[in-house]
Amino acid sequence: MNATARPPIDELLITLKSQLAAPGASLLPLLAVMSRFSRYSLANQMLIYAQRPTASHVLGYRSWLKAGYQVRNGEHGIAIYAPMRFTREDPDTLEVNTRTGFKVAYVFDLAQVDPLAGTDTSAFATHFADSRDAELAIHRLHAFLFGHNVELEYRHLTPGLMGYTDGRRITCSLGQPAPVEFTTLAHETTHVLLHFPTDGSTRPDLVTRETEAEAVAYLLSTQLGLAGTEASVDYIKSYRGTPDTLDASLERIRSTAQRLATELDAIKLDGPTRVADSLT
Repeated sequence: MNATARPPIDELLITLKSQLAAPGASLLPLLAVMSRFSRYSLANQMLIYAQRPTASHVLGYRSWLKAGYQVRNGEHGIAIYAPMRFTREDPDTLEVNTRTGFKVAYVFDLAQVDPLAGTDTSAFATHFADSRDAELAIHRLHAFLFGHNVELEYRHLTPGLMGYTDGRRITCSLGQPAPVEFTTLAHETTHVLLHFPTDGSTRPDLVTRETEAEAVAYLLSTQLGLAGTEASVDYIKSYRGTPDTLDASLERIRSTAQRLATELDAIKLDGPTRVADSLT
């Protein structure tokens, strides 16, 4: 089954990338799926989006049973790539060599299963963020920047300008609502991480830089359930790159958002003080 299933989903990815790279295509629907499946590979995020863009939480058939849910009869699984290790013994040296390959596996969305009697369904309840979540996210991002020797200042900026960076310092406009402030800081932090190369490589063009920064900011804000993310979606609403740049950009977006989410979550705060508090 896996041998015959692999070519169709390979083709599915090729077709999807072609559609996403069309001039003016919106990346927002894909990014919404990426935000919900941040720990998946880019290929699997795209496969979930292509087959079930409304998916919120996916597990394999047996994993759903262990969680207390039964996949409903007639539901079709979502095909993804699952890693597997292959071992082979060299007949001459008797050395055992291992390599990682991929097979096609099927997962099911929460909307395709029913809870078994007695199952506690609170694990999959929707979390709604409030202003405290935004404030905490800002505190953690402040700590991240401090830990990476990036200066941060708050100033009154020209109306419409929310922030900017030169790669060493981020300047953020005062007076932004907390969710928008977090999105602005995440946007500028992405520029710092991705768009000021120190290895002599060529700096991406403006469209690529803004698309990647807005996409990472959108992913992080959406993962946190923060309102106000519409402040930073102009470029990702209408893709202006090329098919050649799309795949590389999406992988940079995915990996940067995952890195930031992981590091921010690991930051332990002890009575943090916001930089902006001393300036207002």
